[in-house]
Amino acid sequence: MRNLNSNKKTTNKPTSQIGRLETIHKLINGRTFQPEEVEEKLSKIKQEYLTPYCLVYYKYLNVRHHFNFYRTEDIIEHLELAFGLLEDMDYTARRNGIKIINDEYHFTRAYIRFVMSKISYDDYSSPLIISKAKRITEIALSFNPNNSKFLWLQNQLAA
Repeated sequence: MRNLNSNKKTTNKPTSQIGRLETIHKLINGRTFQPEEVEEKLSKIKQEYLTPYCLVYYKYLNVRHHFNFYRTEDIIEHLELAFGLLEDMDYTARRNGIKIINDEYHFTRAYIRFVMSKISYDDYSSPLIISKAKRITEIALSFNPNNSKFLWLQNQLAA
């Protein structure tokens, strides 16, 4: 897993909470879309036994899984689910005092909001979603001004 608090990978035993989550992360980031395998592995994890850190990571993996499902199958319900899970992930991190400073997490947070704003037909919520995506992007660029993903997203948000 890419650590929530750094860009360095952790090394843990494969039977540990982190190890199991890292295995799922590799499946999600893999070249081929394997929704059944990812869902099976995610469903075997009991959230109530996860540490707060692992719970945030677990929720992040669910966000990524549903967003990948949306991108591959173009099923809007998966984008909506990813967006809702994203809000839940953010809330869980705040509630447990977990500060996420990893670019991958922040890009996912901003990009899903950007995509969601493009399909939102609600004149009230769409500007709020875009505003939050812009804020996440600006904060990320203040820490890493040369990050090409965030620079690209900043241009997309400005368009």
